[in-house]
Amino acid sequence: MEMADEEPLYSTREERQVWVGLVTMVTSSLLYYAYLVPELLRTPVAEIVWVSPLFFSMVIGLVATIIFAIVVEIAVVVRRGDEAKSGVDVDVRDREISRRGGRLATPILGTGLGGVTVLASLGADHFWIGNLAFLAGLAAAVAEGVIKIRLYRRGF
Repeated sequence: MEMADEEPLYSTREERQVWVGLVTMVTSSLLYYAYLVPELLRTPVAEIVWVSPLFFSMVIGLVATIIFAIVVEIAVVVRRGDEAKSGVDVDVRDREISRRGGRLATPILGTGLGGVTVLASLGADHFWIGNLAFLAGLAAAVAEGVIKIRLYRRGF
């Protein structure tokens, strides 16, 4: 029996960053919607305070992504030691997965932003325009993250 078959398969840094980004982005967005949905049910749209909660949701998601990505990389180095250094460089597979994930996300984002344009041209309330733009970005980012993880786990 060869020892090479016994070697564990490690994720690349890029794959770990996709996981971290997906989890933190979805979590921060769910926090925003946990605030927004009850507000929609009890408050007229024109009176809902939504800009600052939306902004803070995005900032919290970004900061959490950075912090958790650093924590995960430190944990990997501590756990694996010198073995962790072998997966530091972005390889051809990472680039191809990133390209394919972006290719899927672009039409989703474009469709959502087309909806934003329609709402703006119809004179819709800023609440609907801003929230559709946020939802379009979220849907595109989640779709990109999910397809990347699928490609990392199942291949091309």
